[in-house]
Amino acid sequence: MLEPKYIITAKILSYLTEIAEIKAVVERSRVLPLNEAQLRRQAILRMAHTSTSIEGNKLAQFEVGKVIEGKTVRAPQKDILEVENYYKALKLMDDLSRNKHSVTVDEILKIHRIVIEGLAEPRKVGNFRPASVYVLHDLGDGREQVLYKGPSAKKVSVMIMELLEWLDKSKKEGIHPVIQAAIFHVQFVSVHPFTDGNGRTVRLLTQLLLYRNNWDFRKIIVLEDYYNRNRLSYINHIHEVVGFNYKPGSDLTPWLEYFIEGFLIEARKVLEQIQSIGFGKVSKKSEQVFLDKDEIQIMDFLTTTGKITSKDVVDVLRVAKRTAQLKLKKLMDKDLLKREGSTTATRYTLKK
Repeated sequence: MLEPKYIITAKILSYLTEIAEIKAVVERSRVLPLNEAQLRRQAILRMAHTSTSIEGNKLAQFEVGKVIEGKTVRAPQKDILEVENYYKALKLMDDLSRNKHSVTVDEILKIHRIVIEGLAEPRKVGNFRPASVYVLHDLGDGREQVLYKGPSAKKVSVMIMELLEWLDKSKKEGIHPVIQAAIFHVQFVSVHPFTDGNGRTVRLLTQLLLYRNNWDFRKIIVLEDYYNRNRLSYINHIHEVVGFNYKPGSDLTPWLEYFIEGFLIEARKVLEQIQSIGFGKVSKKSEQVFLDKDEIQIMDFLTTTGKITSKDVVDVLRVAKRTAQLKLKKLMDKDLLKREGSTTATRYTLKK
């Protein structure tokens, strides 16, 4: 049974206290649905850019935006495919976050399959690694340095199951969701269950954990920004507690301090964004904009995909086509959506 070792330092406690205070303010803030949708859209773009950038993707953020919108970008096909895959995985996260059950092995494999599809041999896509794995550092002169050797491939399945069992146990014990996410992140990396795509997969899973535990900060927080600003620091902090070879029982406290400080930094950014769009200064007209449960689901889908059709609404809400059309019209009447395309190919996008 996995028993992570760490202590709650004064620094960690201080960070968590401020994070909780920010979370309360963010959740209470009155934000227009359109503004919130636009902030989420920006967050998705930054997640897709920064998480792939950490792994060496060369696309600039504006190019990532073009890829997401289906526009042509002059770049290596591998870089384009990495972004396309990650964007598909982000859409899956939004869907999976609606279910509050524990993370499963099937979900882990499905996420990995989407992330790495077309980028590795088929037998390595959506499957735990069949052999030893080494994390290498490019020295820049044609040589590579071994930074880490993962545990035996035979142990991977058992170790992932132990990690998921610990997650269930930690939730029952009331361990703070941010601490849960931090420990899951570093333990998953230490197992290194896949031949490739471990970093992108664990960042998505960490995000999913926070979403399911209702610590998503309105799905605007982007932890990848923190990692990407200093990639070497991110790698070094993992390496500090993981070492050169997997060994159970390492003190995870330094990693927790790093992870939770980063969470706090990005949470402060969310608060600034919420406040910058007029928190506490909403006009009387704006106060009349309310969304019901179905409309929120439509806006969430639209935020993730950038567009929506009546057929999408039928699939998402499981309603008749006529009902779907009426719901979209109602959102247009609220000045949130605009209609594009012909009668036979109508789609709806966010109104600027």
